[in-house]
Amino acid sequence: MTFAAPMSSAGTGGGNDSGRAIEQIRGHVRSRQPGGMGETTTRAVLEPLGLPFVSSTAVGSTEEAVATAMRLGWPVVLKAVSDEVLHKSDAGLVELGLVTPEQVRSAYRRLVGRAAGLGVTDARVVMQPMAPAGTDLFLGWVRDLTFGPIMAVGLGGVTVELFRDVAHGVAPLAATDVARMLASLTCAPLLTGYRGAPAVDTTQFCELAAAVSELAAAVLEIAELDLNPVRILADGSCRVLDARAVLQPTSSAPSRPASASPDLRPLLRPRSIAVVGASRDASRPGGHLLTALREHGFTGPLYPVNPAAAEVCGLTAVTTLAAIPEPPDLACVALPAAASVEAVRECVRLDIPAVIVYASGFSESGGKGKDLDEELRSTVVGSRTVLCGPNTIGVVSAHHRMAATFSQALDGLDLRASGTCLIAQSGAVAGSLVSRELSDGYGIGDWVTVGNQSGLDVADYLSYYARLDTTTSMALFLEGLPDGGRFRSALRAARSARLPVVVFKAGVTAAGQRAAISHSAALAGSEAAYRAVLEEEGAVQVTEMTALLEVAWVLGNSPRPAGRRVAVVTTSGGAGSAMADLVSKQGLVLASLTAPTKTELCNVLPAFANVGNPLDVTAEGTFTRGTLRRVMELIADDSQVDVVCVVLTAITGPEAVRVASEIAAVASPGRPPVLVCWLVARSLAAEGMALLAQRGIRVFTEPARMAAAAGHLVSAVAR
Repeated sequence: MTFAAPMSSAGTGGGNDSGRAIEQIRGHVRSRQPGGMGETTTRAVLEPLGLPFVSSTAVGSTEEAVATAMRLGWPVVLKAVSDEVLHKSDAGLVELGLVTPEQVRSAYRRLVGRAAGLGVTDARVVMQPMAPAGTDLFLGWVRDLTFGPIMAVGLGGVTVELFRDVAHGVAPLAATDVARMLASLTCAPLLTGYRGAPAVDTTQFCELAAAVSELAAAVLEIAELDLNPVRILADGSCRVLDARAVLQPTSSAPSRPASASPDLRPLLRPRSIAVVGASRDASRPGGHLLTALREHGFTGPLYPVNPAAAEVCGLTAVTTLAAIPEPPDLACVALPAAASVEAVRECVRLDIPAVIVYASGFSESGGKGKDLDEELRSTVVGSRTVLCGPNTIGVVSAHHRMAATFSQALDGLDLRASGTCLIAQSGAVAGSLVSRELSDGYGIGDWVTVGNQSGLDVADYLSYYARLDTTTSMALFLEGLPDGGRFRSALRAARSARLPVVVFKAGVTAAGQRAAISHSAALAGSEAAYRAVLEEEGAVQVTEMTALLEVAWVLGNSPRPAGRRVAVVTTSGGAGSAMADLVSKQGLVLASLTAPTKTELCNVLPAFANVGNPLDVTAEGTFTRGTLRRVMELIADDSQVDVVCVVLTAITGPEAVRVASEIAAVASPGRPPVLVCWLVARSLAAEGMALLAQRGIRVFTEPARMAAAAGHLVSAVAR
């Protein structure tokens, strides 16, 4: 891990192994107060790591500066360094390319004057030799509150935040990880030999970045670090030309202790349910909840708990939980916040294994709500009772015929099972997305809204659903996570089970809105942290909320393509051209149809049809019974085709049903996946779209969404 400096420097040294170096650095930072560290202080703190800093010499006068320059050799650099001003270039505290004694004297006087004008109290002037020409890269990290240190590498120099050509990864990283990150940059061709230029040897940079990432993971007090620029010279050696860091006090708050996964069967597959706060008024949560459980087919015992009623919704009520002959698996608590805490306390006393608290008014409301939340948490700690919520709309399972929710999203809709699971931090969003999915003819096997995660969190549900035989894909609507490490472990488990996980992340810009005193903080905010984690753990991130279940369904219910070759079949030449563009933008390629396929297509389609890819079947071909089916068969059976994307236009009424039937007849195991985009108003082709949904074919309303889903489907094979 330790790097021997190629130039003499007060900030470098070698000979220590990585463990000793990290311990020495940890000792340095713990002796300092939190806050920013300028270049000289950062170099001193990082000295045990032996980074290849360019040499730096303090000078206290104009003549000492001239003498130092004569000793170092021209050209030289003068800097006014300070822990109070971290961005020296922005403040005019760097003078480059000085080649004469008079230039050095003038630059020294300017720096002293500028530092005084800024009111800097700790400034001192240092001289450094101008580094040889080379390629400047950026290396740094920022410590994310959820996932820890997020490394950033990219195009370096003063324009790093302007171009923002940066790749991110979660520390610690191996040198191979850093190489992969560099290859993902827009500027990557500059490193591999652009327009005949020699390739840049990044081997030492990758090793340096890996060593720095090890430090990031080990020394929690360093919140942010910038090494910018790190210049790679012609021989592949590196020089670190500037550095800054930010120290923070370490948090004393313990992480949730590692433990065996909680048993969620009583919550998600209960045999019996009590509804605490059951009401005869179906408009109230307790009434709507009981109605939903009955109407959607829950077959186990249901116990309405209401001290003032003998009967609720045709069921005999009990006055208290203790009056139930045998403790139920699940207690659904539909009471106000304070009363809910008391009810949960009773559940724990009775050893009821699972409880859902629906009420809001806890930590999300601040003030007394936070105290109530803490009281609720402490009530279940140490018990076998698992807690969903509070501030949740509940749990639904089509597989178990259980709708423990008061959401109106299911009103008038039937539960329809599929392999897709939804875990959401917004009840309103979850209900809305599910209602669209069910209305369009698709299914949701299981879904839960986690609420405040005062008991169970996203990672618990993700781990449980990943172990179910009924699960084929998972969709996550995320706002925040209490424990990033547990979440990563759950993602890893899903990946090991070859279960696709699709994520929509809300609230990604909050971290980026704070004032950042290092480039790393500006370049690796919450959005970058989540993106890096999701990519490393093989999850798919979508940026459109309504694409969440769409993509998850496709990944969980479609055959895996053999490659990225796409055939586009369309009823419009214009739509075909547009789709060709979209396919290319997703990194897919248009399949080259084989000669036998083209010959047979010429025999099937009208003489004026242009046989190629995209393939316009023409209006005559579309409305000739059997033609589209034969075209689809030929395309799907072509050895050069991995995915079939169909774009339908204004085909309505009975013809819509016929066309849908011909497409559905071709989709079968052993053939490439078929995706359909139907551009006409849904009301005009509703029966045809419903038929495709019933046959397991996804229908999109926008070609770009279909192309994106195809891209995710192809990428999922490599994960």
